[in-house]
Amino acid sequence: MTNWRSMIKKVFLPVIVILVMALFFALCSGRFPSDIPEIWFDGGFADIREYDFDKQVYNMVNNWDYFPGALYTPEDFADPENAPQPDNSGKDMNLGTYRLRLLAKPNEWLSLCSFSVDYGTRVFLNGEEVRNIGYVSADPAQAIPKVRYMTIPMYSGESGEIELICQYSNFVHYEGGFIKATYISTPENIDEYQRGLAVWSILIGSGLIFLMFWFLLCASIQKSAEYAALALCCLVIALRNHFFFAEYLLNPNYDFFWEYRLGVLDTSLIPASALILLCAFFPKAVGKKIPLSLAGVFTILTALHWILDTKELVTLCHVCYYVCAPFLLWCIFCLCRYYIKVRRPDRGEIVSFAAVSIFIVMLIREGISTGYVQSVTYYGLTPFTMVICIMLLAIVINGRIQRQMLALEEVKQKNRLLEQTNDMNRDFLRMVAHELKTPLTVISGYAQLIGRQAEKNGQNDKTTDRLHTIRSEADRLGTIVTGLMDYTYNKPRDTEMTAVDVVALLDDISAVMTPVCAKKENALTVKNECTHKVKGNSELLMQVLINLISNASRHTEKGTISAELREDGSSAIFTVTDTGSGIPPEAVPHIFEKGYTTGESSGLGLAICKETVELHDGTIELVSTGSEGTAFRFTVPIYRA
Repeated sequence: MTNWRSMIKKVFLPVIVILVMALFFALCSGRFPSDIPEIWFDGGFADIREYDFDKQVYNMVNNWDYFPGALYTPEDFADPENAPQPDNSGKDMNLGTYRLRLLAKPNEWLSLCSFSVDYGTRVFLNGEEVRNIGYVSADPAQAIPKVRYMTIPMYSGESGEIELICQYSNFVHYEGGFIKATYISTPENIDEYQRGLAVWSILIGSGLIFLMFWFLLCASIQKSAEYAALALCCLVIALRNHFFFAEYLLNPNYDFFWEYRLGVLDTSLIPASALILLCAFFPKAVGKKIPLSLAGVFTILTALHWILDTKELVTLCHVCYYVCAPFLLWCIFCLCRYYIKVRRPDRGEIVSFAAVSIFIVMLIREGISTGYVQSVTYYGLTPFTMVICIMLLAIVINGRIQRQMLALEEVKQKNRLLEQTNDMNRDFLRMVAHELKTPLTVISGYAQLIGRQAEKNGQNDKTTDRLHTIRSEADRLGTIVTGLMDYTYNKPRDTEMTAVDVVALLDDISAVMTPVCAKKENALTVKNECTHKVKGNSELLMQVLINLISNASRHTEKGTISAELREDGSSAIFTVTDTGSGIPPEAVPHIFEKGYTTGESSGLGLAICKETVELHDGTIELVSTGSEGTAFRFTVPIYRA
């Protein structure tokens, strides 16, 4: 039952939400017709009397009469015999005139809607000027470019004849003007069509802008490259819809050249944003070189968009798309190599790759269709695809966050268990400390009595020395147990640093550790080349040497263990070497970590040595290891009076 509930939460609910969202956008897109019938012209003329404009919006296929290189007015066509002749096969030029004649039902009201012809448009209807967008002129210095969506009301009159003349001037880029997709119907139908188009554009465009700010906020809080990439994609796709960008986002009196450069730059950045999205969601597979290289290349291309003449921007936009092709191929190669050689992708990575792949495929299709398909040129194919892509990627990110929260909760639970274990360990150590304190006191007392009796009875020097060693070690163990008790009761304990006689220290080490090394038939040699005392705590330094020599003896058999001391400037250098089996290479990076061990030891010896040496303002390091033996070295400062 629990598995089914978990499956419903993780899979079915997100799928249902996406389906409801798709249904909502489908209903919104149904506000304007998508399958619009066409009206064809014959030599710039069309008889539209048989079309039912009360029920249908029609697309006028743009076979208008074309007059390249000239700006003609209705007066030029008043005399049919002397009227200019169209050159429909002529190449688009920087300025020209389009003419269309319609024969409608008498006294019929109709409306046309379309984008303006090009960067500066003047429209004449039945001999009268009805619309100016920018300023049309044959002089480049006087021409003012601008692009807007326009609606032209028409009345057929008693004759039913309608004449449309559109002049244009384009000095923004090399390609001349052309008639955009033009729709005709009754004013009511055209108004309904435009409102549906506005709802779709504003809904998608403003929604993507809102998501951009939301993703930027998430990226700034969580320091996430994925959210930053999604924010970039939302921005460039929102501005890709020229109808939303020019008609609803910008001020009517905007600077056209600024808008034109920004619009071309936005189109140029779309393929790069898709690649950045791919790199952000697959950083381990793609690596760091590809996004850094891509960012460097597009930084230069972005700067060129504001430096070059506007006539070169379309070519530069094509270059941006071509530049992305090798980056895309390399990303695909890196992904295949990573998931074939390293590991298999999980479900989240599969969904992420599918979403980004759909987005990239639609971008490729849009790049091929732009300039040839009017709807793609002005509205794009990717805005709705971007919404679906965002939904899928959001599911992946939320799933990852949920897993991280579960992992964090597990860590908290483990920490609580560790705290309980630490409390139990403290109780155990407290009990052990109390139990050890009494017998250690007895040992020390009896060792002292035996030593006095031995001195009175005239025993040999070895017996006296050995009893002295027993007593000193018992005292040292008592000190250690006292420190252990202080630790279990959380009492602060200051370490006293004094002048330590290194000769006495090494003699004690030799006396204590020679029998320990002899258990494995190892010989212990002690060498001292230091003439000064060192600054430290004799008990702690002795414990460091005992730990190092004990470790060396544990891994050496029938060999030699040496402890050497030499002086180097303001430091005394202790070196402990052996002829044992060495430390495994995989264990070397972890030897000073608490609890790490490769055998039956507690894993605390070297960690304690490191803390103790650092307490003395010194350093400890592994000098060498291998089949010929191991060497450790640590430093202690020389004592200065």
